[in-house]
Amino acid sequence: MKKTLLLFVLLCTIVGYSQQSPKPDISNQLYKEAPSWAKLMYSENPNVNTVDDLYASYYKTNPYVKSFHTQYYKRWRRAINPFLNAEGFYDHSKKLAAIEAARTLKNSQNSNPEMGNWSPIGPYESYRPGGTILSGAQTNVYCIAQCLNVPNTLYCGTESGEIYKTVNGGDTWTNASKTLVTTLAPQAVIANGGVRAMAVHPTNPDIVYAGSGSEVFKTTDGGVSWTVVFDSNIALSGYIENPAEIFINPTNPDIVFLAGKAGVHRTINGGTTWTRVIVNECFDLKPQPGNPNTLYVVRRNTATNTHQFLKSTDGGVVWIAQTTGWYNSTDPNRSVVGARLAVSEADANKVYAFLIGDSKAGDNGFIGVYRSDDAGVSWTNTMGYDGAPYTATHPNLLNSDTSATGFNQGFYNCAATASNTDANQVLVGGIGMWRSNDGGQTFTCIYNYGCGTYNPMHVDMQDFRSFGNEYWATTDGGVFKSNDLFASQPEFKMNGVHGTDFWGFGSGWNRDLLVGGTFHNGVDVYSEGFPFGVFLDLGGGEPASGYVNPGTEQIYSTNIGSRFIPNTLSGAIVNASMGLAPTEEPWFAQSSEMEFHPDCYNHVYLGNDNQLFKSVDAGASYDAVYTAPANSTVLGIEISRTNTDTMYIVVRTNSATPYLVKTTDDWATTSIITLPNVNTTLALISLDPENDQTIWMAFPRGNNGNKVYKSVDGGTTWSNETSSNLDGQNIQVLTTIGGTDGGVYIATGMSVYYKNNSMSSWTLDNNNLPATISANDLRPFYRDGKIRLASYGKGVWESSLFEAPSRPVAKIMVDKLTATCAGDIFYFDDFSMLNHTNATWAWTFENANIATSSLRNPQVTFNSTGDHLVTLTVTNEAGVSSSDSMTISVEALTNTALEEDFEVAFVPDGWRQESTGNYTWSYENTVGGFGQSTNSMFVNNYVISQVGTHCDIIAPLNMLNTDAADATLTFDVAYALYSSAYEDGLEVEVSTDCGMTWTNVYSKYGSVLATAPNTTAQFVPTATQWREESIDLTSFIGNENVQIKFRNVNAYGQALYVDNINLGRTLSVGEVASEAITFYPNPVKSNNAVFVKSTKNEDIKFSLYNLQGKLIGTIFTQTNKAIPTQQWNLSAGIYMYNIRSNNKIKKGKLIVY
Repeated sequence: MKKTLLLFVLLCTIVGYSQQSPKPDISNQLYKEAPSWAKLMYSENPNVNTVDDLYASYYKTNPYVKSFHTQYYKRWRRAINPFLNAEGFYDHSKKLAAIEAARTLKNSQNSNPEMGNWSPIGPYESYRPGGTILSGAQTNVYCIAQCLNVPNTLYCGTESGEIYKTVNGGDTWTNASKTLVTTLAPQAVIANGGVRAMAVHPTNPDIVYAGSGSEVFKTTDGGVSWTVVFDSNIALSGYIENPAEIFINPTNPDIVFLAGKAGVHRTINGGTTWTRVIVNECFDLKPQPGNPNTLYVVRRNTATNTHQFLKSTDGGVVWIAQTTGWYNSTDPNRSVVGARLAVSEADANKVYAFLIGDSKAGDNGFIGVYRSDDAGVSWTNTMGYDGAPYTATHPNLLNSDTSATGFNQGFYNCAATASNTDANQVLVGGIGMWRSNDGGQTFTCIYNYGCGTYNPMHVDMQDFRSFGNEYWATTDGGVFKSNDLFASQPEFKMNGVHGTDFWGFGSGWNRDLLVGGTFHNGVDVYSEGFPFGVFLDLGGGEPASGYVNPGTEQIYSTNIGSRFIPNTLSGAIVNASMGLAPTEEPWFAQSSEMEFHPDCYNHVYLGNDNQLFKSVDAGASYDAVYTAPANSTVLGIEISRTNTDTMYIVVRTNSATPYLVKTTDDWATTSIITLPNVNTTLALISLDPENDQTIWMAFPRGNNGNKVYKSVDGGTTWSNETSSNLDGQNIQVLTTIGGTDGGVYIATGMSVYYKNNSMSSWTLDNNNLPATISANDLRPFYRDGKIRLASYGKGVWESSLFEAPSRPVAKIMVDKLTATCAGDIFYFDDFSMLNHTNATWAWTFENANIATSSLRNPQVTFNSTGDHLVTLTVTNEAGVSSSDSMTISVEALTNTALEEDFEVAFVPDGWRQESTGNYTWSYENTVGGFGQSTNSMFVNNYVISQVGTHCDIIAPLNMLNTDAADATLTFDVAYALYSSAYEDGLEVEVSTDCGMTWTNVYSKYGSVLATAPNTTAQFVPTATQWREESIDLTSFIGNENVQIKFRNVNAYGQALYVDNINLGRTLSVGEVASEAITFYPNPVKSNNAVFVKSTKNEDIKFSLYNLQGKLIGTIFTQTNKAIPTQQWNLSAGIYMYNIRSNNKIKKGKLIVY
């Protein structure tokens, strides 16, 4: 019987959404001012792909500023995402298919603990960096309710449809809704889904009513089981109730009121039957304190398009409008958005009404606070007039600031309550929290953007409640408790509420390190030294990202950049550089990723728009290596572990089936792989870790029977691996597992499945998971034999792997594959798919400082130049071994001169960048030294506020045979001081021991560095605002491994420019004649060779770049020989060449016709 009831709950919930996507209550003014993408979004059944394109285009040319539209877009987009067809329109049949899938899922739970047993791992608590202050940013909690006679028992409801219970006054919480499906979580947010309203029986804390979407649920056992007691979809022919308030009569708890979109419903038998006693949308319902037969309601009057106040004195049977002094507007620009009521036990006759909408043109969401001192019979606008103009003494109480220029989120953030000891104290909330001590005449900002000092605290108010002398506020960040109506710092009460909504997720390899961007609440990170379930909140908005470098163990996330995370909550967080972010969207299967090369963890690939980029410095800087057609997007990236030259990317277009692009030579050449025609524009890829020809593809939004495919021949042919138990579900994650019988996971919007070569269909792996859970990502953690699931709105879960790997899969990784310094340390680590319990490592190193090692991560130097063989054998607890090998190259440094004018490429060939902040030296293409070019390198300290951090760019140089006359380093610099309080610096340092130690040879800061007058505007140097600097480096002659470092030290001051870096042989006129290099023919006909002529034969390196600085190719040859540039199939145009010999550099333009 229990399962039948739960199925009924699910069925009613999903049906409860209308066949058109619901629209918000938006004021006329907001709609008139909305950009075109927002107006399309508000139309009936818009094309979502078109909305997305317009949205992206708009914010490419306009600064992103939060608004009603942007905030609604995120909720709307996430809600409608699972039910889109291939063309991008909402498809109601997909919703009906989801109903059937959920019905099947509820009857098919896998309860075999030997095949996985899931448990939540957090975030249970979240702290700010430093680990002493709670973050105030954990889970979006919509509502809270308390048991009157057992006040330590409270329940709260979350955005994702979960209910949590506390029996100790909020000190700790446990989930009370694991078997309850209140939404097709979390996609019903658009209809104000989630648990929007709750009420607890006054004497029995196990009896609770909870409202979500079209339904009201009831438990009589404290949340162990739930039943539907009201369904507006059935009662009102498809109407979505969206409960705003539930009230239980304390003198007769069988009488319950429900206020919402459909009006007010009343039951007198504990929810068995209901009667509709008020029509039209009702925003709030409150009883007169001490007299539950007198009730107040504020609703939408559809006849007048205004707010209306109703009062009942007979227990809710008859309702009468009270109009004396009440708000009224006849302005044609008026609108009704919402309202909240507040009453006080200190004065039973006092009632407050917080009205939102517009009373006239020029208003921005807030109308006014009205107060009655005679139980709702007559009213006064406490602030004197309705709506705008908003001033410091008449602030906008709904907005992100006090004016008409800020933003609000309408009724989504609207709350009010009053003190039970002083009826003149009232609290209202929209984006921020405001308090009045004089009956609403004046208000003081407690917390908002730009005001308030409480820490922790969070903007975006959801629900305010007064329970005796306890006052509670729920926000997008969680639950706050106060004993003085928030006159002083409140307590953050969220321990155990693991409803964090992950929009991105990444995990470590050899270290238990988790990171993810979250909806509403910034970037959360966990390290294995933290207490169980405790995360740090690093801030950073709502990025759909989270990545972990498996070697350096630094984390990356858009908005905050890269960080090194300590292993204790109180440890120092160290900034690192993140030069570019991948394409990221919160919606499943629409983001690219950071893919770390299996051989070298400092080599990173990511997709950004229609290009694939590569970094060789752990993400500090990137170069494009592949460009897909315009209006397409590079998404998933897979690199083979067995043949690391083989890589695949998914390319998406909005109008056709995605396709794969494959390379076997690091993107020098590519081939297109056609995917099965499954009528969807989304695709996920996962490559078999032990076979580069075995590819798994999943197709979100794919039709039933066409959701999962597999190729065993590199994409030439495909087999359909879909089974019927996936019908009606969107596949959101696809992950292959090494060391198994071809094992692979998929995670959907409802649950998790597994399949291997011996299984004919997908097996449900949901033991102990919630009834439904929507997957953001799945990550294996081989070290501990675990699989981690990051979810939309239900935190992070883990389980033992469904199929324990029978063998390890060995893989070596290292920080670099080559070095030009024999003393360079190579930092090796294990990238094997290996459970570390009682595992062993056996390394061998050819011609190195150590011959063998049993460490997991040895550090090695090699004794000579040349190639060196490295091997690794890993053995698991069962004694099963696997081996891998790698060749490391140590090359002699041949570059004996520097001549860098940044005309060809940035970062220059062989140079590298390092940073202690989230920024690096950048390429500037509008200004160059002394106005002689338009190219230089710079750091824009004007906009970088990371005071005390520095970024370095390092050039290698062989000075073994440098003449004293040639040992002067020169460069051009330009800098202006912002003020003496912001003095940036430039330093130059030299190393002769592969960067182990450095000698400072130049250091200038502030006014000493400046080449131009002080300016508070962005500094761009004129031709006369440069200075040439020279540094004597004769003391470093005789060293063949010299490194020269240019360091920018940030003080949040002004942009710093450097150009024309030169060191090396300065040829005399006679030497020029005898050693001149001639490059011809130029121009050259397409597909013809070119020549480098010299008076003597010598080895040269010839490199060719396009005008965007992308390397086309490099050829090592000798002078006086043909250079076969025809192999590159150059099209007509202009290119840049770079010729390097042992002691000369020649650069210029090559014209091809």
